[in-house]
Amino acid sequence: MILFNGVILTLDDGFPQAQAIAIQEKKIVAVGQNDEILALREPNSMVIDMHGLTLMPGFVDAHTHIFNDAYSQGMSLDEAQALALQNGITTLGDLFVDRSFLREIKRFEEAGLLRVRTSLYLVYNDPCGRVLGDWYQAFPPTRNPGEMLRVNGVKIFTDGGSCGGPALSFELEKGKGLGDLWMSQEELDQAVIEAQSLGYQVAIHAIGDRAVGQAQNAISSALNGQPNTYRHRMEHISVLHPEMVKRFGELGIVPVIPGTYPSCTPFGPPLPEDHGNWEWPWKQLREDNPELNIAWHSDFPFWPTKPFVHLYGFVTRRDVLSYYTCSPQEWLKDDAISVEQALSIMTRGSAYALFREEEVGSLMPGKYADLIILSDDPLTINPEEIKDIKVLVTIVNGRFEYCATNQTGLCPGYSNRVPAPLPDTRPPESVSWFIAVLVVVLPIGVIVLGRSRPNLFIKVGGASGILSGLLLFILYWVIEVNPSHQDRIILSVLLFLSISAAGMTLLKRSSRFIVVALVMASLGAASAAESLIISVWFQQEELWMILVVSVFILFAGLFLFGLANLKARIFPRLNWIPLATVVTSILIPFLLGDSSQLGINWSLLTYMLLFGSGWLVMGILLLRTEEQLRK
Repeated sequence: MILFNGVILTLDDGFPQAQAIAIQEKKIVAVGQNDEILALREPNSMVIDMHGLTLMPGFVDAHTHIFNDAYSQGMSLDEAQALALQNGITTLGDLFVDRSFLREIKRFEEAGLLRVRTSLYLVYNDPCGRVLGDWYQAFPPTRNPGEMLRVNGVKIFTDGGSCGGPALSFELEKGKGLGDLWMSQEELDQAVIEAQSLGYQVAIHAIGDRAVGQAQNAISSALNGQPNTYRHRMEHISVLHPEMVKRFGELGIVPVIPGTYPSCTPFGPPLPEDHGNWEWPWKQLREDNPELNIAWHSDFPFWPTKPFVHLYGFVTRRDVLSYYTCSPQEWLKDDAISVEQALSIMTRGSAYALFREEEVGSLMPGKYADLIILSDDPLTINPEEIKDIKVLVTIVNGRFEYCATNQTGLCPGYSNRVPAPLPDTRPPESVSWFIAVLVVVLPIGVIVLGRSRPNLFIKVGGASGILSGLLLFILYWVIEVNPSHQDRIILSVLLFLSISAAGMTLLKRSSRFIVVALVMASLGAASAAESLIISVWFQQEELWMILVVSVFILFAGLFLFGLANLKARIFPRLNWIPLATVVTSILIPFLLGDSSQLGINWSLLTYMLLFGSGWLVMGILLLRTEEQLRK
């Protein structure tokens, strides 16, 4: 393939621009002027006239969640990949890889579907600081040239931001504290040393200056005076004490930074004015460390995945929201960098951060033919128009992977493939509504009919409690082995929990108040279940729903059981069990932190075991209660 008559930004120090490029199989064979490259033409060559358009290396997004967060964004892995390709991203690092996602992306690659070079970072802890164990050690890093999927390193969260607040050395708001630092210096040092000893690159999430300082200390301790050949990196580094800036160069730590600043939709209050120059000092970072490799991240979906919005942010320091742009605080306006510097960060610097600078990031003979054709030249266009540049063509491994509408002349013989959507495993709508009605009606029916035959329905409640406890145990393993079945298990758990809670209120001499309270609890549970079903219809199911609903029903059911047991005095010595479990159900969400961040890990398993055991015990007690009443 020969592409000629264009403006080629090679982004290579010794050869910044050219007119034509020749590709054979997966690699670039020559870059130069039109005449010399056209002279390489063979009878079966594909020759494409670019008519003056600009061609450059594909963007390298060193830190994104476009794959691991695909489902939460309503996309399949294939659709997420298509989004990256149409935005000109040909190489990326996925920065939140747990065991479950690792299996998924490996299956995707083994099926021959992976078209974007992907480097994986296995999570050491979660965004709330909970350590996930040494599971990552079973998957050693790889460095094979040209591989589409590799394990690069380990991701460590050292402060808040995704969960909790960034760790700062000053109060962002009076009385709000200094943010959240998840690990002690000793713990972080040990985590970095352990990962490094096994050959992993470490990527440390550090937003606030306290976290940045701690991460610098940990990397320094691990390197012990040696150069940073592991290319340990630091993500975000939003707030830097001025003394920390030069230390990145001294230690060779790779900073991974965004281009855009959230001026249109700020995450929180701005820094105090006397700390304003500590925030996002990208220009100073470059000037103080001229030899340092700096990388770019989109951090999608927290920021847009559009590279030209980030390029616009690097160059103008302005933010984009729909059709509007917003200026940052005064102290950020003079921190812009040039287009050339920004493009280098978004290609070569990011490739270095992923150990791929010998493969991609610039257009040189011998490198892989990962390149994009643009609607405008970012070096000559008005800076205010950079955000509007479009990617017309994306080529990976010398093969067309995206072609914009009406650009067939640039991609002869290629038609865009339709990415496979998420599989629709939803039940028919009529079945979903039937289950929703059942979850509402059945517990209420248990209450109404149970007034006349309490012993029978206490027995039903007990059996339901045992079944719901067993289902809670099973749920963890079902999600771990086959996540596609989790919705059916969740609905079953909700149903059994509701019936069991109903049975708990039908003890002898239980008051009408308790019956009313249970009706309200059942209706609340049913509403939550219907919300879950609706979310399943829209393929936006969230695992945390089972936590919220189960805790709510558990609280109501066990609290009512405790009251009824006190009144009936059937098992007075055992009354502490439901009341203690109620307290546990209140405390667990706080102990686990932000439940929406839970993955398939020890904390979820702990929840299943604790509450599953609670329902098993209460189910057995209910059956014993029925025996006592019968006597």
